[in-house]
Amino acid sequence: MTIAFGAVALLGVIAPLRLMPLASDSTEPARSGGVLRLYLARHGQTDWNLEGRLQGSSDIPLNRRGQQQAALLAERLSGIDLDAVYSSELQRSRETARVVRGSAPVTSIAGLNERRLGAFEGQLGSPDYSRRSRDPDDTLDGGESLSQFFTRVKTTLTDILARHRSGAILIVGHGGTNQMIVRDLFGLSAEQAASFQQANDELYLCELVLGRPVRFWKLVMPAS
Repeated sequence: MTIAFGAVALLGVIAPLRLMPLASDSTEPARSGGVLRLYLARHGQTDWNLEGRLQGSSDIPLNRRGQQQAALLAERLSGIDLDAVYSSELQRSRETARVVRGSAPVTSIAGLNERRLGAFEGQLGSPDYSRRSRDPDDTLDGGESLSQFFTRVKTTLTDILARHRSGAILIVGHGGTNQMIVRDLFGLSAEQAASFQQANDELYLCELVLGRPVRFWKLVMPAS
């Protein structure tokens, strides 16, 4: 099966079907030792996703639709020889990773867990949550501040990339986690990174090459 990726714009509104050049703000070499293709997926749907509830660190399993999405992701990745798959320690991420991994080993890392949302976990989104979650130092009454969350994910991503000089790896993360990964890869501000909103069935590819800006694509499925 051949899969096609279309370039996306990160600054401003995501434009998944527009072929646009994408460059990192960083002038530092992306990698040393070759080309690393980092596939970035989000876990399949859960009942709380469907209801619009804030999950955070709550360990909610995939629902039936989420299991179907994981199976479809496995089909889309079936022609790719993955060296490793990484998930968070939350079961919705681990379940998805187990379905899609093929013959690659799966490593579950707490550093890829979704942001801890404190008193807001299990609630429906609200203006109060929207306002407070953007404050870099607000720990959301027992949760994790945006600054703490970004530092955790950045440290974890650095460790993962240090293990892979080239080849292909998959990270099965969460909506917030993957936003922090994109933020780190492209040196974005929190406000710029907020434009990256990944659905449960979306797949992205980040290409990291020595001496070049990071390149980024979204999977584009042909019209039926």
